[in-house]
Amino acid sequence: MVLKFQTLEMFHILLLSNANYAIDLKTAINKAIENYPSIKALYEESHKFEGKYQAYKSYLNPTIGLTIEKNINSPYDFSYSQPITPIFTYIPHIKMVDYEKKAFLEKIKIEKFYIIGEVFLAYYNALYKKELLKVAQENYNISEEIYNFVKKSFELGEATKLELIKAESDLELSKSELELSKNDYENSLKYLSSLIGENVADIEEKFDNLRDMRNLKIEELATIRYYNNTIKSISYGIITQRILALPQINIGVIAERNYSSNYILRYNFNLSIPIFYRRQSEISELTSQKRSIEKLKELEELKLERDFQIIRQRYTKLVEEIKKIEENTLKRTKEELSLAEKSYKLRVITLLELLDAKRRYIEIQKYRLLLIMQAHQEYSNYLKIGGEL
Repeated sequence: MVLKFQTLEMFHILLLSNANYAIDLKTAINKAIENYPSIKALYEESHKFEGKYQAYKSYLNPTIGLTIEKNINSPYDFSYSQPITPIFTYIPHIKMVDYEKKAFLEKIKIEKFYIIGEVFLAYYNALYKKELLKVAQENYNISEEIYNFVKKSFELGEATKLELIKAESDLELSKSELELSKNDYENSLKYLSSLIGENVADIEEKFDNLRDMRNLKIEELATIRYYNNTIKSISYGIITQRILALPQINIGVIAERNYSSNYILRYNFNLSIPIFYRRQSEISELTSQKRSIEKLKELEELKLERDFQIIRQRYTKLVEEIKKIEENTLKRTKEELSLAEKSYKLRVITLLELLDAKRRYIEIQKYRLLLIMQAHQEYSNYLKIGGEL
């Protein structure tokens, strides 16, 4: 069974508060769960079970009759008939509603996991943009330093006009990238703010904090518990319908006045015979629904197991690749840039070679950040299916 959730766009209608402050991930998640409309809607819907527990009483309604002839002094009778069989539906009906309520609570948990995953992703996306902004700032600072050196060298007649133009173009490009990075970071904070319902000025987590992805027991996930409780609820619903399909027992009392104005009490006992497939339609429908959900549960178990394995394998591979870059590639490109700067000042290499070394250093930083962000995306998917934060 595919569970449908409220889309994130519905939450964007919330009015944001005037607060502006840095927020940590745990607080962001708690605020989102507290304020998210779909969660509020589900909690409001949960009140329906208060009435469902009492629904079985509708089968206990008695029958009252009064017979009066035209002449007021004529005989009349008053009858009261009470069905007995529905009383035995009490236990299975209560069990049915109990498991239906448990399934509904699991549905709320599923929605919470989805929101946790989305807020986690939005939070780390904002951190990603913040780190890219730092890289863009570093890139601009290096470009500015190179430009200032080339300009001074040009004024001293040690650099050509072409070198000055190249250095100036590189500085302008770096400035443009810096401005775009600032805008991207601001927009990511706005999106995060829309999820939690409050304005966020900054965030406080370490971007490269990669968590351990623990193993999941598929049978204990909220989605599977949702199916299990739904199946149990339907099973008790079938028992309830089968009881109602039994011969219906009614006991009654009749108070009668005859022509002599004497009162007589008579007791009766009725037993209905369910000749025409009483409750068979309801039982068949519930039985078919139960079989369908059992098959969907099997499919969901396979899907969750497959998704988890894919997520974990990709996450592990990303973590390994990030470690390689941090321990080898990033260090080498940083050393290469430092050496290139010294070599250019000594006129051993050209400005183009220096700018190329800077480009490789910046690109490898961006690539590292991209891999970390992809790892966070996989962890977000892990959280959505019921993983632990």
